[in-house]
Amino acid sequence: MSLDSLYIAYWSLRDPLCQSQVLPILRGLAADGYRMGLMTFENPRWAMPPEEQQAVSAELRGQRIEWLPRQYHSQPPTFSTIRDILGGAIRARKERPRLVHGRGSVAAAVAYMATRGSGALFFNDADGPLSKEYVEAGIWKAGSPVAKMVARAEDLFLDAADANAVLTSVRATEVARRSRAEPTVLPCAVESELFRPRPVEAEKIRRELSLAGTVFIYAGKVGGWYLVEPMMDFVAAYQGLGEATTLLVLTTGPGEPFQRTAATRNVVCRVRSATREEVPAYLSAANVGLSFRLATPSQRAASPVKNGEYLACGLPVVSTAGVGDYSNLIAAQGVGVVVESLSPEELRRYASNLRDLLFGDPTLARRCREAALAHAGLKEVVLPRYRALYSRLLGSGARV
Repeated sequence: MSLDSLYIAYWSLRDPLCQSQVLPILRGLAADGYRMGLMTFENPRWAMPPEEQQAVSAELRGQRIEWLPRQYHSQPPTFSTIRDILGGAIRARKERPRLVHGRGSVAAAVAYMATRGSGALFFNDADGPLSKEYVEAGIWKAGSPVAKMVARAEDLFLDAADANAVLTSVRATEVARRSRAEPTVLPCAVESELFRPRPVEAEKIRRELSLAGTVFIYAGKVGGWYLVEPMMDFVAAYQGLGEATTLLVLTTGPGEPFQRTAATRNVVCRVRSATREEVPAYLSAANVGLSFRLATPSQRAASPVKNGEYLACGLPVVSTAGVGDYSNLIAAQGVGVVVESLSPEELRRYASNLRDLLFGDPTLARRCREAALAHAGLKEVVLPRYRALYSRLLGSGARV
């Protein structure tokens, strides 16, 4: 049976982004009757033994999702990615889907190549502009051949796609004039049934980890677009107000850099790793979520997954300014603090503002959760928008 849609993700199936941002969407669309396919690019880091891969494939097939795993290549740089794009496009064409759905710039390249001359529709489900993000993060040099090539490709995809989606309203405004199809805003989704306050589990974690006073939490790694040292400076500034404070870090990377940086500021830091299913309990054990990101133009297109998950668990968010739609959301709805300056004096002022919010608003946790669901709830916002796009592109003929 041919596929209605083949979703391309340049992630491994076990990658947390695929688990949180791809599979819930596919399950929702498949439940509506669409015959869905999923192509992933499997990194050795997330490798599964053959018997597990077969079991997962059978499980997905039972959910009306046909999984097409491919090998991810990293060497040599650039050329290995081109190899993945071409190989993925050839494989995608063999499936003869009615729609090819690419999530992010590399996956969009696969989808674009697969649909040329095939009669299939092209859905460009863009994340941030990779050409800008990698330059700003120092991965590529500004004006380098690869940065120029990717920027031209991203513009081409906007013009060629039968549907375009972006993560933020700010980005939608930026690309509207270059987009043949009016862009739909699809923020990174938060599963409200999974990410919700869990007071009983939270109390157990607080006891086991000796989490005292106001507990700050950061879910992520060191480096990339996240600013760990200014984040620690903020926690230290809050502690400097005379408040007992603990920092809890959830990371799949090394914990030592967090411990070392916290120690230089006399901040008590606990580091743990957690599965996706365990994360909501740890978030519930905290009082504040932290999200300090580089202040660069490309961040206007960002929709940090952690921000929605913090809020859904009732946590106010301390975020740097200029981060997609979240900075405006946090400020407008009073569900956290937006940090516009990293100077010591300003960090103390923002810390004081946070203390006033935490101790002065008994409705804060409820308002945080409501804000998350209204902005990025999977069932409340994101999946309905995907359904509207699929209905427009594929019509009622895709339903059983």
